[in-house]
Amino acid sequence: MRTDKKETRGGNKVDGGFYLNRKTWDLVTVNGKKGVLPGKANDLYLKVPTLAMLVAAPLLGATLVIFLPFVGFALFAAAGLRKVAGLDKAKKTAEPARETR
Repeated sequence: MRTDKKETRGGNKVDGGFYLNRKTWDLVTVNGKKGVLPGKANDLYLKVPTLAMLVAAPLLGATLVIFLPFVGFALFAAAGLRKVAGLDKAKKTAEPARETR
């Protein structure tokens, strides 16, 4: 596996900042001047520049605030259409009677 200078593995001592786990997409914050990344040696982290985080955080938050209501309306409409179309009724098959003792 290729490792660049900005990539490091879990368990390594690194400078403070933001690190993105490339497997799980978890964002890890290392506080202070130095710290240790969580995880095992096979976890690969990418250092995210602080300026990029300062720009991305409000944009991601605004995207969530704007589009979350539309997702709710879409789910509500889909549930209503399923109810009207009769797709929400589960077909139950008859099970043979079981004898208990």
